[in-house]
Amino acid sequence: MMILLGIAAVAVMFGFVIMIHELGHFIVAKKQKVKVLNFSFGFGPELFGWTKNETRYSVRPIPFGGFVKMAGEDIEEYKGDSGDFFSKKWYQRIAIVVAGPIMNYLSAFFIFLFIIVVWGIQYQRPVVKLVEKNSPAFDAGLKSGDEIVAINNDKIQDAQTVSRIVKTSSGKELTFSLKRSENIIDLKITPKYDEKLKSSRIGIVYDMSSEPVVVKVGLNKAIKESFNNIVFWTVLPLKYLYMKLVLFEAPSEVSGPIGIMQAAYFAAKLGIKTFLSFIAIVSVALGMFNLFPIPIVDGGHIVFYLIEGITGKPINKKAMQLANSIGFALLLTLALYATYQDILRTKDGFWKKIEQTK
Repeated sequence: MMILLGIAAVAVMFGFVIMIHELGHFIVAKKQKVKVLNFSFGFGPELFGWTKNETRYSVRPIPFGGFVKMAGEDIEEYKGDSGDFFSKKWYQRIAIVVAGPIMNYLSAFFIFLFIIVVWGIQYQRPVVKLVEKNSPAFDAGLKSGDEIVAINNDKIQDAQTVSRIVKTSSGKELTFSLKRSENIIDLKITPKYDEKLKSSRIGIVYDMSSEPVVVKVGLNKAIKESFNNIVFWTVLPLKYLYMKLVLFEAPSEVSGPIGIMQAAYFAAKLGIKTFLSFIAIVSVALGMFNLFPIPIVDGGHIVFYLIEGITGKPINKKAMQLANSIGFALLLTLALYATYQDILRTKDGFWKKIEQTK
């Protein structure tokens, strides 16, 4: 039952965020008069479908997403017909390509807005998940599972407040009041300025799975906070990747299919509100990742078409094929690395921990 719930949660999550992404491509392609051959929910052989105008709409048995097939979207298939993808101007192709990530961001915004209007604003509690070795927090004795409840006797409710105080307190000794089990303890920690990151830090990573603090607000505040959530979940992973890059460390917190299934299971287990938040976060992540200038994903195609617009000449067919092959190899390597990290975390007892939380 546990595994089935995890699979179902992943199917719903991936099915939604990928179909929303493909819907963006579909809508703008139709607007640009590109011939859309197939718009499918799911993968695998067609279960049933119908044809309207030139488009075949279908439902397939593997519900982990879907796809849009446009005429002449592969450079090898381009025949020069007016309805072909590559017959359109470079900026029209960019509009079609960028529509997928935009739809992911829009859907995430409205999910966040729905959550805030119905349940209130969720603030991330400052519960510590990881403490970096030889960091100020590590040297002071801060541990995984500790929750920061006050700094210099000022009450703290959310992780962003902690980050703001730390960033503006380089070299200043701060008294952190921590909830450890049922006890409150005080630790003195001095944030250290990191020359590489150009920011003060104490060396901790928050536990994003911890139960958030919830506050009811009006519609205007809800809209503002929904936008802030979009910004936060875009900037946070970028800052994490940048930090790992400048520190020459492997991004051990990345997740592949196994890790995403684990996170989806936990989110579904915690209730509809948490699961909706998880879907919104994944939708932001998918939209952001597809904007990376990596060949084979949307961002790579945008770069190709921008170069065409600047030079007035389309990218050489063989050069595009080579770039896409390199991009595919890069994505495959990333997927294998993420899966390896998932397996390591699973070996550390993930499923055993799930059994203990029942």
